[in-house]
Amino acid sequence: MNQTQNEESGLSAKMALCLAAMTLVGIDGEFTKEELEKLRTLIHSDETAFLRAFSFYNERSLDVCMKVVAARLNEEQKQITYRVLYDLAHSDQDFAKSEEDLLKQYATAFGLATNFLAWVKTIGDKNYDLTLFDTIINPKNK
Repeated sequence: MNQTQNEESGLSAKMALCLAAMTLVGIDGEFTKEELEKLRTLIHSDETAFLRAFSFYNERSLDVCMKVVAARLNEEQKQITYRVLYDLAHSDQDFAKSEEDLLKQYATAFGLATNFLAWVKTIGDKNYDLTLFDTIINPKNK
């Protein structure tokens, strides 16, 4: 996806994080009330970000959503997004094959190193610096 297409998506970094989370939570074809609440907590009551990401998710394919997320985020944001997705996938104690496959696709799309992926599996810290998603950063500059 080129920079023009990325800008045309109209998604902020926070919306891209929410979109990525939606793709993971929705991979089984349904959203439970609990899953929707988890998504909302990611964006700290930014209902506009949630609704724009949800609209984008409903109007596009999974492949397009993943490409937009990967194009929109800088390297640090990609790492945090992957950690969030990993924790979301494991939060219900039922790590589905579809979630595992999607995590692998995101790891590839984000260009994450094998040692980073191994590290994510070993850490128990679920504190993320989500303020990094509030700033406007051109992913090409980082």
